[in-house]
Amino acid sequence: MRKIAIIKTREFSDYHDYDSYCSHKIIDSITDWDEVEEEDYKVLVTMSSRLGFAILERPVDTSGFIAKTISDYKSMVRAEEKRVAEEKQVREDAALARKMKKELKDKSSKEKMLKKLVDELGPEAVKSLTNIS
Repeated sequence: MRKIAIIKTREFSDYHDYDSYCSHKIIDSITDWDEVEEEDYKVLVTMSSRLGFAILERPVDTSGFIAKTISDYKSMVRAEEKRVAEEKQVREDAALARKMKKELKDKSSKEKMLKKLVDELGPEAVKSLTNIS
């Protein structure tokens, strides 16, 4: 047994500007939810396009079904916004950590270079170069 409803719809087109076009379906009518046998369901599906209606089928487990109220959708939107913000923060933190690691690496390589110059030229030569104003 399947629990279904039958809807009649019509298309509604909307032009926002020259580049964007939206198409919406407006429900003209909907039946009550009713249980049908598998054979009746197949006949209804077969005839739906010819007679101009669509079939909605309710899932067996409605507890895991999509949100049922506007507040459920608002909660889903808030949760998604929070998740996106957290992901963005993680990416920014990782980028900052990479930048700091690179700067530390650059600093340590510069210190090694300075040590090498001190060894080659002597501390007095390096000191005289660093006192230039």
